[in-house]
Amino acid sequence: MVSYRPFLNGDVLDLVEIWKNHGPDSALTADISIDLFERLVLSKPYFDREGLIVAVEKNCVAGFVHAGFGPNEEESHLDFHRGVISMLLVHNDCKQQEVADELLQRAELYLNDRGAKEIYAAGFGNLCPFYLGLYGGSQLPGILESDTARSNLFERNSYQRNGRILLFRCDLGGFQTRVDRELLRLRRATQIEYVVEPKSRSWWDACTQGYLPQLQAIARPSGGGPEVVSAMLWDMQTLVPPNASRTMGLSEIRMDDSPQHRATARYLLLETFRYLQRQGIGAVQSQAAEEDATTRELLQTVGLRDNGFGLILKK
Repeated sequence: MVSYRPFLNGDVLDLVEIWKNHGPDSALTADISIDLFERLVLSKPYFDREGLIVAVEKNCVAGFVHAGFGPNEEESHLDFHRGVISMLLVHNDCKQQEVADELLQRAELYLNDRGAKEIYAAGFGNLCPFYLGLYGGSQLPGILESDTARSNLFERNSYQRNGRILLFRCDLGGFQTRVDRELLRLRRATQIEYVVEPKSRSWWDACTQGYLPQLQAIARPSGGGPEVVSAMLWDMQTLVPPNASRTMGLSEIRMDDSPQHRATARYLLLETFRYLQRQGIGAVQSQAAEEDATTRELLQTVGLRDNGFGLILKK
């Protein structure tokens, strides 16, 4: 008989073992450890043991589900109206569908009891309380299109498709910049600054991305002045296999939606890719919401190519 209870500190080793032994799963990082799980999941200041529910069978942890919340508009606190089922895993030796469905229902009850009006699967964009760096790519992508086991789980439990996140990748091995007049003009008019481990822009940013090794690229006028465009990248070492090329995730581009700023953003990204190439980085990954034509077109103009997509599933 399977019973269910909130997380206890002594469960950490069991959760990591389930991660390793729940069956084939290319969507998750394979190189999981207790230290990594504690650093990227359990150490979050808003972690609530009641939201991490474990299934126990014959005195052994057989599976778990982890639910959380997104941020408010100012990214200064949690928004209890937006819930996320951040992770759900069941051991390969367990009755997976039956236990998974029960875990999901209990996680939804946890979220609803605290005020959730809508619940999303896995998270996307800034709706990423847990598991950024352990699932997906440069940001949480909802449920990866290739991750059919998870999408089937949520869809049979009445989650509806609510959009797509497009994934992009650029291999830097043979990357070259085609110089044109606009780039030459911007090279004269713009200076670029690289900041290692930049200051977080909000409480939520510090909670979700501050645990990851980051690099900020900033474009300013050559004569000095405030930033015009900036980009945030992070070293995806936790998601890339040890024998794969080192990869950076382009997680954010800050710019105004004007032709001048879009041109500057293009120049900034091209120069940043050249900078990363000199540092021995082999690839860059990024994402854009399907309806975000501005970001999608910008990524494509600097050499990023389609690399699949993720599904936004909502209940």
